Amino acid sequence: MTMMPAADRIAQHKRGDYGVGFTEYLASLDALFGDALRFKDRLSGSAWAEDFGRIPSGTGAESGRVTLYGYQRGLLDAMCDPRIPLVTVLKAARVGYTRCATLALGYHLHQDPTLCAVAQPVEDDAEDFGGGEIGPMLRETPVLTGLIRPVKRGEKQDKATFFQLANGASIRVVGAASDDAFRRYSARFQFADEVDGEGWTPGAKTQGDKLKLFWTRGETFWNRKQVRGSTPLLEETSRIWKLWLQSDQRRYFVPCPQCSEAAGHLDGWQYLDWGSKESPHGLKYDLNEDGSLKSVWYQGLCGCIIQESHKSWMDARGEWRPTARPRTPGHAGFHLWTGMSLNPNAAWPVIAQEWIDAQEDPASLVQPFRNLRLGLPYKLTYGQEIKPGAFLERQEEFGAEVPAWVQYLTLGGDVQSGGNARIEAAVYGWGPGLESALIGHFVIPGDPADVEVWANLDRLLRREFRRPDGSLLRIRAAAIDSGGHHTAETYAFCNERRRRHVWAIKGKSEARGHRSKVWPRTPSSKLGNSWFMIGGNAARDWAYGSLAIGEPGPRHVHFPVEPALGARPVDTEFFEQLTREKLVVRRQGYTEWVKPKAAHEVGVCFVYAYVAVCGLQALSGRYVVMGRMPSAPAQTDVRDGEAVVEMQTTDPMRGSAEVRQERAQVASQGAPRRRGPRVIAASDPYL
Repeated sequence: MTMMPAADRIAQHKRGDYGVGFTEYLASLDALFGDALRFKDRLSGSAWAEDFGRIPSGTGAESGRVTLYGYQRGLLDAMCDPRIPLVTVLKAARVGYTRCATLALGYHLHQDPTLCAVAQPVEDDAEDFGGGEIGPMLRETPVLTGLIRPVKRGEKQDKATFFQLANGASIRVVGAASDDAFRRYSARFQFADEVDGEGWTPGAKTQGDKLKLFWTRGETFWNRKQVRGSTPLLEETSRIWKLWLQSDQRRYFVPCPQCSEAAGHLDGWQYLDWGSKESPHGLKYDLNEDGSLKSVWYQGLCGCIIQESHKSWMDARGEWRPTARPRTPGHAGFHLWTGMSLNPNAAWPVIAQEWIDAQEDPASLVQPFRNLRLGLPYKLTYGQEIKPGAFLERQEEFGAEVPAWVQYLTLGGDVQSGGNARIEAAVYGWGPGLESALIGHFVIPGDPADVEVWANLDRLLRREFRRPDGSLLRIRAAAIDSGGHHTAETYAFCNERRRRHVWAIKGKSEARGHRSKVWPRTPSSKLGNSWFMIGGNAARDWAYGSLAIGEPGPRHVHFPVEPALGARPVDTEFFEQLTREKLVVRRQGYTEWVKPKAAHEVGVCFVYAYVAVCGLQALSGRYVVMGRMPSAPAQTDVRDGEAVVEMQTTDPMRGSAEVRQERAQVASQGAPRRRGPRVIAASDPYL
């Protein structure tokens, strides 16, 4: 109601129109109380972000005002909705999740001032997140800058892990790995980041599940809220995957641009999915004759072909829909994969090319693609799901004791005592990308207390193995387990041959599935002997994981039809022993290898042969672990008139066709033959 000017009101009063003036007076009082008592309209998280949020400079490729993608709006709204107590985000990279999380924190500081807490895997991550994300957000967001409480004189300044605002809100950033991370503070809004990280694994002295301990920090609030997100890792141990399966599993449904244009309405709703080679829908591509990427498109469930140019249109019109019933009411789950993003580096051709590149080294690159691009966990089989009969079908003719592509040999040894005392030793050959081949598994009978048993092992270490071109290879390094009942004899044997890279090894005590580096920096010493404490869990992860690689290439393991002379048969019992050690998933969320009571020396010796490779790698970059081997000239040795190729490295990152072509050339041309004294490069670090 418009107020009458004062002069008019006085004139009207003089005319005796008191009733009109009194009515206006009451209306003005009502308006005054209405403005004072009216509750502010609550903004949604996405509305606040685009009205007040800022992207700080130096935290990404862009800075300034916030513009959200369509799928980010629904996610941010859920992060800020007080009616949703639990939010789980199963995410890939390049989807803007971290930006949404910091905006949700800003919302709760400004719109709904409260106590907030952020938990990162370790303290270093906490300091990086506090100093690199939260601090810049507070300084460069105008509605928050004025609320920063200055540090008083004499007050201790914390390390970018605690921020207090003048309106009573605060943010505390902690590392989940610390035993004290979830004590002595309260927080209504909680953000748990990268919960698949190692820091979230309960330690031996931890009170229990760390995510639940974090949740208890909000017990005093009736409206507590927790957002937890992570890129998944392994399916067996992924926390975020298990939490996602317990949620309502929301997917971002978008309309098909073809169906909606033809029918005149939004139809053909579906969520974008990577799909597979066998599925009729998903991301599809064609290749040129040279193997390069020709075209990429999305095949919809409705049968329509959708181009990359339609993605922005679909994103703007999409909506999040639950696809399951949550185990706990109010538990919302979101799945974000890179193909949803409008980021230029997340374009469909970019993703397809990354998948094509991963096929060159599937053992090393498929898991990162599944985790970081698809936002899905990776299932490792470690060869345990392969039946011995399947391994028998993989046996092949090498054309000699050693395949032509093998560059050097290592030996893994295991010492056994008791009624069937013996030493078992396996010789493996290694090529580009640590593709390997069993040369022979040898059983040396006799009590290891007898010097003759060790003499026979020494003869095996000095033995030469022939390649198809006639060149000979000797064992380059050996790792022999010293943890049995003949430790002194093992130490003595290895110490005398250290210059020949014959090493005594012993597995570290790795409680609760801890993974240590396979090869230590320095040896351990005791009573004048030296041995190497190895990371057995990590060594088994790599070695047994290689058994599941079905196609020749990096990390694939080849088995001969006929092993080297004197070796035990490569039969069903051999492959049963090879796969008897089992990976067990514990309730606490970690995995560990369990040794069976039945014989499993075949598997153990394979692991130790790989450990010897790690020992060589620690000495020189010419021997490369995890599938990368730099180019280097071949070292040729002449022994008894025969050429012995010590090392011939090639680049394993080239295509498998190139590797096969090189192998064919090696087999046809053979190694150079020389007569005369031994020829060795002066830079050889192994002399």
